[in-house]
Amino acid sequence: MPIMFSRKAVRAWILTLLFSSFSEASIGERQIPAQPTGLRTISSPGGVHIRYKNPEICETTPGVKTYSGYVDLDPKTHIFFWFLEARENPAEAPTTLWLTGGPGSDSLLAAFIENGPCKVTDGTTPVYNPYSWSNHSNMLYLSQPVGTGFSYSEEAPGSIDPNTGLYLPPSEAPATGADLSEWPIVDASLTDTTSLAAVAAWHTIQAFFTNLDHLDSAIKSKSFNLWTESYGGHYGPVFYDYFFDQNQAIANGSLSGYELSFNTFGIGNGLIDYYIQAPYYPKFAVENTYGVVSVNQTVYDYMEFALNMDNGCLQQIEFCRSTDLALPGAQAICAEAQDMCRDNVEGPYYAYSGRGTYDIRASSDAAVPPVGPLIEYLNQAEIQNAMGVSLNYTPSNNEVYFAFQQTGDFVYATPLLDLEDLLNKDVRIIMYSGDADYICNWFGGEAVSLAVNYTHAKDFRAAGYAPFLVDGTEYGAVREQGNFSFVRIYESGHQVPYFQPLASYSLFERAIQGVDIATGTVPSSENYATNGTASATHTETFPALPVAT
Repeated sequence: MPIMFSRKAVRAWILTLLFSSFSEASIGERQIPAQPTGLRTISSPGGVHIRYKNPEICETTPGVKTYSGYVDLDPKTHIFFWFLEARENPAEAPTTLWLTGGPGSDSLLAAFIENGPCKVTDGTTPVYNPYSWSNHSNMLYLSQPVGTGFSYSEEAPGSIDPNTGLYLPPSEAPATGADLSEWPIVDASLTDTTSLAAVAAWHTIQAFFTNLDHLDSAIKSKSFNLWTESYGGHYGPVFYDYFFDQNQAIANGSLSGYELSFNTFGIGNGLIDYYIQAPYYPKFAVENTYGVVSVNQTVYDYMEFALNMDNGCLQQIEFCRSTDLALPGAQAICAEAQDMCRDNVEGPYYAYSGRGTYDIRASSDAAVPPVGPLIEYLNQAEIQNAMGVSLNYTPSNNEVYFAFQQTGDFVYATPLLDLEDLLNKDVRIIMYSGDADYICNWFGGEAVSLAVNYTHAKDFRAAGYAPFLVDGTEYGAVREQGNFSFVRIYESGHQVPYFQPLASYSLFERAIQGVDIATGTVPSSENYATNGTASATHTETFPALPVAT
């Protein structure tokens, strides 16, 4: 089958999912950080340790404590965490685990750019965030899988290849004369699927909460939320379903561990099911909410042809899903399907549109929230010491990304099946999508929400959309029924808390408080079924496709 685009070019485009568009200068060599001072250690049976500090950075609210450091699961697994007390009543507040996607993107991106207590805008001085999700929830940010962010198996001096984003040992480092830096070393093939990452994350969560009383004795509530974004559409359902089942085993005594009280699960602009979402790449490229015709007729026709032809994207995903992934070679079939779809259905937009990956309204050079200042901030010696790390920081690990790519994890059916399972277990689930995002666009997100097959699916599909109102202003549209909601957020790109901080904060607060998303007044158990306002489903009609300029 002929492929229009070179694999090298496609990798460059799809790595934008990792927030890898920062400049070469931002990932170049730096001074090797000193070992942090003042670390405290909590030791648990079985050899698990928590090393931590109380960084007095970012959160400036008097009396609010923060903790950062490592959960050392074993000598080769050191997972970085940042835990923040709620600004109000942390003892009784729930704890929310936030996971950024990628795979290989770091959760500190959200902590410092989206929904954390501060926002880093100039590389030196964080700005107070009044819409922090930590206002009424304790927040836990994990750098996972191992190798992401500040997490590591081993540390080693070297540099980062500006073309691939991969670690280079000193012997292969460019002869620039600059000092070497310290980077995480990891065998990413050990955690190269979402299912494997879920098991690793569960062990981290168990170690953390088992020792939370020693870390912060003020926290009393066991209420637990998981919210995530982007590739979190894979992470979230698989992680939460696995966590839920393990927690049930602890509750019934068949497994020892720390029992949590599961509350809500949120997915922002998630890649959940590629088979369902793939058809909306060509559609959104030319028929999006903002009237942007981003590719010409020839490119659009190619995307549609690659999607639907024999041995094309959809058919290859079907081949993948008909295989037993436990058999040798099965993952290669899924990887081939993934490459076909991403190269030829999703990828032409990146090559020819000149528009933003995360915001179709923007030119490509303005496609993401600025990560350069965050990299500069987290690579200051005093910040590294405050957070208890001795590594240089990048927002993504391409070795982790490539490991997931090689297994074909992007096109597995597991996330949708686990989403359905969670809804049948009465977990409250909120899917939300910024409506200007391309890479996980709201057309595809809505299609997934309507495709989910669970007990009350018929009622959910029949429900109309109601305005999502905050202080009398309409920020979006909500379809919700019982424990399931889909929210389209207006005028927002991929990272909704960055683009619409008040709206995303209000959505999160309403979800964890158990009230309806639309108005924040009605208990979620009384959510309407068919009495919403006129549907906001994308049924607009469009003229014949013009040639893009």
